[in-house]
Amino acid sequence: MLGNTILLGLLLSSAAMGNNGVKLPLLAKLDIGHASLGFIEMVRNALGPDRAHEAIFVEMQMAPGFEVNIFDLQVGLEYPLPLEEVAIDNFVSILATPIDGQPFEGMDQLFGDVIAEAYRQCTGVAGGNPKHYREGIEPLVDEAIHRLGLQLPHHAAAEGDLDSADPTWWRDVVTALIAAGEHRLAGIAQRHAVPVLQDLIAAARAPEIFNRYSKIVLPTHETLIDAFERYIMAAIKKYPTLSEPTQLDLGDARIIVLDLARVAPQGSESANRQTALMYMLGRYLIGRNFFLHPEYADLPIMPENVREYHRSRFTEMKETIKRLDFEEWHRPKEAPQVDKQAIRDVREGRKHNVQLSFISQRSGDFSADLVGQSTARWILKCGDEREANEMIENFKLTPASAYVVRNRLPGPGRNGAPFFVVMNAAEGKYEQLLVNVLGPIELWAFSSTPNDTALRSRLLCPDALKPRLAVSCHCVSRRECGTGACPPQGPGDEKLVSSGRTGTAGCHGRSGG
Repeated sequence: MLGNTILLGLLLSSAAMGNNGVKLPLLAKLDIGHASLGFIEMVRNALGPDRAHEAIFVEMQMAPGFEVNIFDLQVGLEYPLPLEEVAIDNFVSILATPIDGQPFEGMDQLFGDVIAEAYRQCTGVAGGNPKHYREGIEPLVDEAIHRLGLQLPHHAAAEGDLDSADPTWWRDVVTALIAAGEHRLAGIAQRHAVPVLQDLIAAARAPEIFNRYSKIVLPTHETLIDAFERYIMAAIKKYPTLSEPTQLDLGDARIIVLDLARVAPQGSESANRQTALMYMLGRYLIGRNFFLHPEYADLPIMPENVREYHRSRFTEMKETIKRLDFEEWHRPKEAPQVDKQAIRDVREGRKHNVQLSFISQRSGDFSADLVGQSTARWILKCGDEREANEMIENFKLTPASAYVVRNRLPGPGRNGAPFFVVMNAAEGKYEQLLVNVLGPIELWAFSSTPNDTALRSRLLCPDALKPRLAVSCHCVSRRECGTGACPPQGPGDEKLVSSGRTGTAGCHGRSGG
């Protein structure tokens, strides 16, 4: 309740000026369940029918139409930006590492080499194998090629390739569309020009990599290459939506809530791995473009034909208010790669003007490094004396603050919701007891109690709302779209915001103070 109220004030003030062309901040949240659906509906109603598509609620599923490829790139690039590369490494590490986080000897180095080789093989360099363009895969791209009269080059077929005579590469299509000024369509085409999980197996068999790592024999009596392939093949079989070109398109939404309830199970090693993957994938899907900076336009990997386009884009992204929330942070805590990514995001957030928050029911769900990097801790309620003692120790509270935590946080009531906040600022540290008071509309929209959530879900009728909870063509997935009007914008062009929550403890890691 608390965090969403802070978010609400920022959102509604922006939405109120929507008729004057003012853009919303970029806000995103990974959540479990429908608790934020009422908030999204309230924002959509405030925006009006012409801008309602700027706020969306998406239930992530392991189903056709929800494919997301972690290897997607900024349009026109052939290799990931540095921070994107870190996120990809962490994602692949979860796939190919025991869930206890102890990788096999040499596996960390293998990840980086294989990922780099997979991207290299998708380019036109000697020994590369760029992906072939075929009509019918992306109708919007096909239509643009014919409408614009684009002349696409043809290449000699690779040795032994009997199926493709004089093929055109998807990378050729991307380049041609960029030259025609169709960057959004180029982004759609590029989804088929980059690696997918299957390509990691071929990359691991590249002579240079195979010779370097095949001599490492693991306690399982298999080589490191064999173990890596085994993990990747198992992931392809178990998570088919992670091993295909991206289909899930968030359009031009600026406020996004991604519900992971259906894809983030608990209770076993396999479930914990899947949950960690989904948190990493969700972070990529809604927050990848949050970490863009104008200086990245000058990197050697930036092609000249998109340098100024991205410089303008990256500048706007850096100057935009962005916030990313992670609810139920206890779920992925078994995977150290997720915590590692979170700490990296917090450290980089200041430079990129990104605010982040991590919310959970117990203070022990936050690692010491994450707490140490945070600039504010929001404490809403303590469950018992043991939890109070743990929180006082983890957050290094003063005796006066410890008394408040133990005795003055009964939870929300008719007079509001007391909460205690500890903030670090340039001029010092602040510890303050406050009371959050909401009106009936906000209380109804933000309530996350089971009864209120169930009633609100029935009243909002999710089946009827689904067409309105997506992008401007009224569908979340382009694969499910039969209108041909779905915008060809890649996922992640938007940004995020959110803060604490009614519950117990919230670690509010606002990068940048």
